[in-house]
Amino acid sequence: MRFIVRTKNGYGGSIRDEVVRMLEANGEEHTDRIEPGCDFAVIIGGDGTLLRDHSWIDCPVLGINPGRSVGFYMRACNLDFRRRLMSLLHGRPRKDYYIYDLMRLQASVNGHGMDALALNEVLVSPVFVRRIMEAELEVGGRKSLERNSAIIAYTPTGSNAFARSAGAKPLSHGSKSFGVVALAPYSGSLKRGEKKMRDGYVRIRYSSDKGEVCIDGSELHLMELRHGDVVEIGKHPKPLRLVGFRPRLG
Repeated sequence: MRFIVRTKNGYGGSIRDEVVRMLEANGEEHTDRIEPGCDFAVIIGGDGTLLRDHSWIDCPVLGINPGRSVGFYMRACNLDFRRRLMSLLHGRPRKDYYIYDLMRLQASVNGHGMDALALNEVLVSPVFVRRIMEAELEVGGRKSLERNSAIIAYTPTGSNAFARSAGAKPLSHGSKSFGVVALAPYSGSLKRGEKKMRDGYVRIRYSSDKGEVCIDGSELHLMELRHGDVVEIGKHPKPLRLVGFRPRLG
């Protein structure tokens, strides 16, 4: 098998070295580059490290948290990663390890797709949170004028993160729907609560002056918005395949 092994610079290096030694001792190939055709990827760090890389990885991902980061998606840690990696190398799927399919969202601005995919959420907001945002929202063919601090389109796993703090009810990890919720809604249909979408796209026509659309809270995955820009958000056809060790993600 061939493995991608990635880590955050200056963090988790000793675990990375141990992972590489184990792979080589078991006759497995490895690379630190994101390449197509690999069998598994091992990401060492916190959720932010995985969010940085997952959009370009097309194989199942095992996350290892060295111990000082938020790591919901990291299914192994500094205490058990050797045992978890051996389960992956020599175990049987659906018995010794599991692969969860996690929904991702794709976003475009004026028809131009953003490079990164969202594993948690897409945030459409003004540059300054102190200013109210005005936008036309279209969900399921119905349009409404919204005034709020931001609009969040979120995945089932993302429903437990930023969207939940904005008042959205968590979606089950196996849900086929994604949600849309407003941050501090002043008026509009989202003032009555979040909306769910199983298919199609959410369209947001930005009506304020300066704004931005941001993927998973990363400054690396951000695009500026101007008055009249249209953001479209929908499900990406390929989920993230995350390695875990329980029948259900939780």
